[in-house]
Amino acid sequence: MIPNLYRVAVVLLAGFVAVTGGLVYWQVVRVNSLANNPANPRLIDAAKSANRGSILDRNGTVLAESREQPDGTRRRVYSIPSLAQTIGYVSTRYGITGIEQTFNDYLSGVRAANPLQTVRNDLFHGSPAGDDLTLTIDAKLQQTASAALGDRRGAVVALDPGTGAILAMVSAPGYDPTKIDELGDKLLVDTAGPLLNRATQGLYPPGSTYKTVTATAALDSGVVKPADRFRCVNGVVISGVVIKCTNAPEGQTDWDFLHAYAYSINATFAQVAAEKLGSDRFLAYSRRFGMDEPLAFDIDTATSRTSHAGGSLDPVSLANSGFGQGQLQTTPLFMALVAATVANRGVEPQPYLVQDARDAGGSIVMQHAPAARGRVMSEAAAAEMNSFMVTAVNEGFGSAAGLLGQNIAGKSGTAETGSSDPADSWFIGFAPAGSPTIAIAVIVENGGPGSTVAGPIAGQIFRAYAAR
Repeated sequence: MIPNLYRVAVVLLAGFVAVTGGLVYWQVVRVNSLANNPANPRLIDAAKSANRGSILDRNGTVLAESREQPDGTRRRVYSIPSLAQTIGYVSTRYGITGIEQTFNDYLSGVRAANPLQTVRNDLFHGSPAGDDLTLTIDAKLQQTASAALGDRRGAVVALDPGTGAILAMVSAPGYDPTKIDELGDKLLVDTAGPLLNRATQGLYPPGSTYKTVTATAALDSGVVKPADRFRCVNGVVISGVVIKCTNAPEGQTDWDFLHAYAYSINATFAQVAAEKLGSDRFLAYSRRFGMDEPLAFDIDTATSRTSHAGGSLDPVSLANSGFGQGQLQTTPLFMALVAATVANRGVEPQPYLVQDARDAGGSIVMQHAPAARGRVMSEAAAAEMNSFMVTAVNEGFGSAAGLLGQNIAGKSGTAETGSSDPADSWFIGFAPAGSPTIAIAVIVENGGPGSTVAGPIAGQIFRAYAAR
């Protein structure tokens, strides 16, 4: 009899241990992954809270709020559609995305609720008061950037190079997140990809804007000086492959490194990458900027890549990467950070979108502290790159882009996409060149020359920012 009782006790104990282990796993180990899963029904229920907090821009403009409807229900309403992919949406059918998802604990009031209050809310179907979020976005600049890009597919990112605060983030085409329940099915199958945040998740060859990274590596490592001269007549040969003297001024066959950047001469940057830098140094500087690693940010981002497989680059791949082609894939946010790093004297800022959270009484319950991702280049190299980018505007493409006379530093790019479609149009830059307060990246998919398409878009944003 006793052995039987002993066996029963062992079985019960084993069962107790298994149940306890399961509870610990799901409620402790996996709690964060479950809580942040956009398909989690409890997350969606919390997101529908009647007391969900509002989302405001840096100046107090309401960007998202919950409004009572005629039938007594409440609906999330968004005031600026061009922020759809950034702020995200709250939907009983399609879940929760963007800032709404990342900061749901604050917006829904879950953060402030104690365990007893949570049980009481569950029993009596109550809902805690959510916190309001203040973003770094400037609503007026956001609308200017959206209007400048228009109905063209692409993205705009503008940020404060000193702090990393995002001032504007546009992805087009967009959609109205207020109508996500009605339009969701169509948006999911739309081949234009309106749900994709091109600013943070779109991956594109950067074209000549990446010459900024190549030039940084060459100047900071000391393998090339601004006055070093290069020559190209019919092209340069790298491992048997001829790279043409594209963009060289008519009748000119030699130039210094400064003007190779200003004129955007592919052959020179192929030589610098393959013959001066080498694969290891080129990749090391690319990764200093953040290539090949996830970028910490308030919403999901894609990882910018130096190649599909990773690892060293052969001489031809390296040469092509040197002028922004090869297998390089970057997000507009990444390229905005490249410009911001030069503007910030060689230190790359950590980008962020949420400035603070405030409870119903107006008290700050969370506040972002600006930080740096790290130093990428010396101050001396950053000053040289600043001069390179000013010269690129004043003596290179600035006239075509309408940027002359505005104290702007920048670089345009025309990136081949590997298809028969027109090239992607790029611009990165910052202003004022002497004491920068805004850095920008613009891409227009299949837009053609960067100087005549992306550059003028950036010009409109720079002018609106200066006039604010």
